Amino acid sequence: MSDLLKLASGGKINPAYLAHAKQTFLSQADEKAFLDACGRGLRKSVRVNTLKYSVEEFRELAARHQWQLTAIPWCKEGFWVDESSLSENTALGNTPEHVQGLFYIQEASSMLPSVALLGDNKLAAPLVLDMAAAPGSKTTQLAAMLNNQGLVVANELSASRLKSLHNNLVRCGIFNAAMSHHDGRKFADFVPGLFDYILLDAPCGGEGTVRKDIHALENWSLAKVKEIGELQKALILSAYQSLKPGGRLVYSTCTLSVEENQAIVEFLRANTDAKVINLKHLFEGAERSLIAEGYLHVLPHLYDSEGFFVACIGKPAESQPSESPLAQFKSPFEKLTKKEKLRLREYYQAQFGIDIEPDGFQLLKRQKEVWIFPQAIGEVNAYMKVNRAGMKIAEVYPNKIRSTHEFAYCFGQAATDQIVELTKPDFVEFVKGQSLHLDNCDCRDGEVLMFYQKKVIGIAQKQKNKIKNGYPRELVKDNYQG
Repeated sequence: MSDLLKLASGGKINPAYLAHAKQTFLSQADEKAFLDACGRGLRKSVRVNTLKYSVEEFRELAARHQWQLTAIPWCKEGFWVDESSLSENTALGNTPEHVQGLFYIQEASSMLPSVALLGDNKLAAPLVLDMAAAPGSKTTQLAAMLNNQGLVVANELSASRLKSLHNNLVRCGIFNAAMSHHDGRKFADFVPGLFDYILLDAPCGGEGTVRKDIHALENWSLAKVKEIGELQKALILSAYQSLKPGGRLVYSTCTLSVEENQAIVEFLRANTDAKVINLKHLFEGAERSLIAEGYLHVLPHLYDSEGFFVACIGKPAESQPSESPLAQFKSPFEKLTKKEKLRLREYYQAQFGIDIEPDGFQLLKRQKEVWIFPQAIGEVNAYMKVNRAGMKIAEVYPNKIRSTHEFAYCFGQAATDQIVELTKPDFVEFVKGQSLHLDNCDCRDGEVLMFYQKKVIGIAQKQKNKIKNGYPRELVKDNYQG
């Protein structure tokens, strides 16, 4: 084993992989820097959730905590956080601001695909598909970039990952999303030519993740690379066929081999009328990772990040879909009566000062449940099975309305009444699922919105001086310290 190889991840890189990399994409001039980077831990990075928090507010938060930030050049909401500036007891995922959904912990390179897809979007309410969405980093980024307008279909083949995907949508206050559970290779069969934008962050060999997983390259083999390449070809072809004429597709992976990257896009180009959109102007410094075809091949040492690949594809406006989508499904939801809708809108206006049916959305019911949906959902759920869309905001009974945690996270920040501002100790107890006794609370009995540092954290019921906690049991952190 060479001295250079020993530098990388304690010698965990398969020599066969290094030989393959040198034959296909890794130059001799870059070899040492590449291996040095593979042997270092990954920098912490976060993305501000601008649906709830401004970049300036996040900078002020960082200044209070003395976090040292470095702006991520391709994402104006993204920052690297210098780990040495974090206190010993600070885990970013346990900070109140993360619990409240004010920022998302996301690897810097993985912010690139969404920017490539929607960075110059001019559509007011586009239909967007995130074909392999869990755990939700890119879905939440796309939704924030659209300011909760249009519709983002977050598809995930793994049923076990849908719950975490939904939890992240709720935490980030996203209600223009729909979750589906389909094999991405089948999308072209039931929604040909439907979406304005599609992100295919494809399943891959994960070669670029070695900085956070030192075992990522231990068992690498070219046979496995070629095997997964066949799946990627089927996925990218299905994605392209699901795209509207004039639409845009971004294909990305967190791997580096040509067989899973350039070769997949070239397969698409050889079999369709797909056109490459050159990414040389995506951000200042993009030329460092730009390759001849116009794709970004992000090696770990170029920006001190995870390895990544991003290609942007346009579908010509004159392209003709092979067929039209066929309606197959009937929604279990129905419209509210005028009386039911008036009752709800009057309740939320009187209780919290909130309009719960903003432009571009509609309230629908299923038995006692009331949900808010993007109006664009009608363009999707007749043609494909949607597991969950929009957000459940209330359960309605003859004598009361019971609001949900989802309502609090999606609408609570707009409240002007029935707000309880928590101290740090009370915030910690609330996240632990405990009820509170607040002697100085002057809110009316009934539903109240719980805030910490002027940002919503959940819903509760007030009765005299007692606050009955409404924080969902599955989100409760029993040992939370804040």
